[in-house]
Amino acid sequence: MNKNQRLTIVFLLLGSILISGGIGLRDYVSYSLPIGWIAGFISQLIAVWFAVSWYKETR
Repeated sequence: MNKNQRLTIVFLLLGSILISGGIGLRDYVSYSLPIGWIAGFISQLIAVWFAVSWYKETR
């Protein structure tokens, strides 16, 4: 597993955790839902960037 492959997996998992955490904490923290979605979306975009880098590396 190379660096881009690992970082793709890490940021995909982190994005899912951030979205789930935002949904889970919505009753306790007022702005956790939009913060979780925005942070998760940014994390998913970073994962896509590493996936594209990984794809270019293997071509």
